[in-house]
Amino acid sequence: MKDQLKNRCGKLKRASSAILILVALSACSSNPAVPSADVDTVEDRAVAQAAAVQQSTQLTLEARKAQLEEIKARKLEQRKRELEKIKAVRQAQFAQQNRQRNQMSGSRGGQLRNTGKSHQLTGEFSRNPKTHAFINKMVSRHGFDRKTMNYVLSKAKSTAFLKRMAYKDSLPRKPKNKSTGVRAGSWAKYRGNFLTSRTINKGLQFWNANRSALQRAEQRYGVPQEYILGIIGVETRYGENVGTNRTVDALATMGFNNARRGAYFTSELESYLIMARRAGLDPLKPKASYAGAIGLCQFMPSNVKKYGVDHDGNGSCNLWTAADAIGSVANYFKKHGWRTGGPVVVKALTNSQRYKSLKWGFKSKYSLNHLKNYGVLPASRNIDRQVSLIRLGGARGEEVWLGGHNFYVITRYNHSSKYAMAVHQLAQALKQRHYGGRIAAR
Repeated sequence: MKDQLKNRCGKLKRASSAILILVALSACSSNPAVPSADVDTVEDRAVAQAAAVQQSTQLTLEARKAQLEEIKARKLEQRKRELEKIKAVRQAQFAQQNRQRNQMSGSRGGQLRNTGKSHQLTGEFSRNPKTHAFINKMVSRHGFDRKTMNYVLSKAKSTAFLKRMAYKDSLPRKPKNKSTGVRAGSWAKYRGNFLTSRTINKGLQFWNANRSALQRAEQRYGVPQEYILGIIGVETRYGENVGTNRTVDALATMGFNNARRGAYFTSELESYLIMARRAGLDPLKPKASYAGAIGLCQFMPSNVKKYGVDHDGNGSCNLWTAADAIGSVANYFKKHGWRTGGPVVVKALTNSQRYKSLKWGFKSKYSLNHLKNYGVLPASRNIDRQVSLIRLGGARGEEVWLGGHNFYVITRYNHSSKYAMAVHQLAQALKQRHYGGRIAAR
């Protein structure tokens, strides 16, 4: 009987799980006098129970597998919808940039090409020897078509305003005398041109509309978004005022009718025509300032090659589009030594008038200890060890500031302490509004 039970229990081990086999063996071992038929019944029940457990486990695994497949399918579908949305947004952005390019640069006609006519140089610049020398240079050095060059410069016009500005620029510069101190209220008047509610509101709209381009520029170049916005706001009010003069008119007038700086402006005209050819723009359409500065960020044409960035990735740099202007400003700052995370400028505290005997302006450079001897202390510790002494004529009297290295970098865009301060304060006002809080009243 014991041998019979042992053989049948061995069959149970091979047919069912270990746990059920132990249960069956326990049941059998508890009564060794159980008849053979009863033992068969216990064995069959154990096998059936083991089979039921296996079947239940299999069903559970299959259900779990089906559940995972369903979750995977839902995630794939969700990702597909997200990619489609991203694609749609990018397509809309590119379409908007193309519309903006066509609207602001007037380039619907594309690159100006040879008209097919035997065009001779005519117009008001035709009798100027500098014009002929310039055309010869563009043909021989850069491979421009002579007929096309004749056509472009024949269409160039020198308005009364441009003639007046060229004459004014040709006069010798008078050296500035800073020994008399600052002019009362001059900074307050200058500041009022840029830090207005209208400009700040336009800046916030521009920030929201170009959030991605600004974030990418900050990550790539290390320049805070608000300072990029400060430059574009001061320069063109975020594209509202990119200039009213045709670029070719401004640069031709300043180049051919300017005895003092004519060579500089003809070199800018050279750079402009090369840029227009590269970008596929009609050179007779884009607008600029009277000095030929172009785009939302008002680069001179030669700086487009040096610092211009194809930030939207469409194959060319067009500063009349927001993304390229944003990337180019950030790149300009980086190339001029912007220190990521570094201070810009802080208010100074004075306890005497001795500092007025020191040289001042963005080119000045002093250690904090040296200024301390003249009664000047920084109102904040967040400033460089070497600073420039900035004096401004505020509405309530003279303001004294200490400019850090990054303040000097801003003056590389425009060599003026007032300009750099306007960019800084506009940047701070935008930052406060964008991230919450009220604009600090000054």
